[in-house]
Amino acid sequence: MSRVLSSAGKAKGSNSTAVLIVNEAAGKQDGGDRLDELKARLAPRFPGIDVRVITPDLPADQIAAEAMERGVSHLLVGGGDGTVSVVARTIVRRPVTLGIIPLGTYNNIARSLNIPPDIEAACRIICEGKERPVDVGIANDDRYFFEAAGAGLDAALFPLGEEIKTGRWGRILQFARLTMNYSVQRMRLEFDSSVAAALPRERRRKFSSSRLSGNSLVMRALLVAVANGPYYGSGFAVAPGARLNDGKLTVAVFRRFSKYELIRHFISISQGRRHFCPKLELFSARRVKISAFRKLPVHLDGMPYGNAPIRLEAVPDALRVIAPEKEPVA
Repeated sequence: MSRVLSSAGKAKGSNSTAVLIVNEAAGKQDGGDRLDELKARLAPRFPGIDVRVITPDLPADQIAAEAMERGVSHLLVGGGDGTVSVVARTIVRRPVTLGIIPLGTYNNIARSLNIPPDIEAACRIICEGKERPVDVGIANDDRYFFEAAGAGLDAALFPLGEEIKTGRWGRILQFARLTMNYSVQRMRLEFDSSVAAALPRERRRKFSSSRLSGNSLVMRALLVAVANGPYYGSGFAVAPGARLNDGKLTVAVFRRFSKYELIRHFISISQGRRHFCPKLELFSARRVKISAFRKLPVHLDGMPYGNAPIRLEAVPDALRVIAPEKEPVA
């Protein structure tokens, strides 16, 4: 367990207030050392900051745990969404603040917090020191997620997509075959409120009064994405209205989509571009349970998480971050 922080923001008996955790690959640029640049840009607030580089023998969660044992007040992460998630998961509901320097490919978490992908600008935000709490998601009361959870086609495709990203091009054909052969699934969504309360007012007229008054729906869909923030995957703006400080999850149900329409939709929202489709049904709720009538794969932030049923919940103000007060408009 980490020691209790003093009001000054550092552990008693320790001169260290922050640790910078950097992905090994992200620590190099153009043959030079990016670490020196990061240390120099962070020096105005954290002079002599302790820098730890992630290696196969020293993973990010171990570095974070050891830093908390020392009683640091801030963990700064230079890396992509995977590295940020590992560190954030370690400090949820703990008296430690997360700072992010986006060095990954898509940087969905940083983007959702309005942190730019420019090193100088990101370090300036950290040095300005504006801290605020944000929400996180939790699955089955035991696993946190920060971007989105998903059930259905995207959960089935994510593992293949990760292999393709590492250069296993032979998986592309398998990816395409799975996409074309995947069947629409019957799913049950159960909310912690009435269906009417979970739906935007302008969409309620599409449902009967009996369905609106209940707290569950059975729908046929290719996939359901449950978003904590606007972006997930390859920069997809799957839930452009989602916010990290509203205490709710945005549930996006891809119903009545043909495969062609689904592919077109995801191309249109790639890299954060916004596109509304009338076949996309959006709900907002603190808690939602997804169950299915046959095997339905599930993912959390792109990592496989077994099969439905799954309970998902927003945990308000569970993580402290250094970020601008204003969130982006997707």
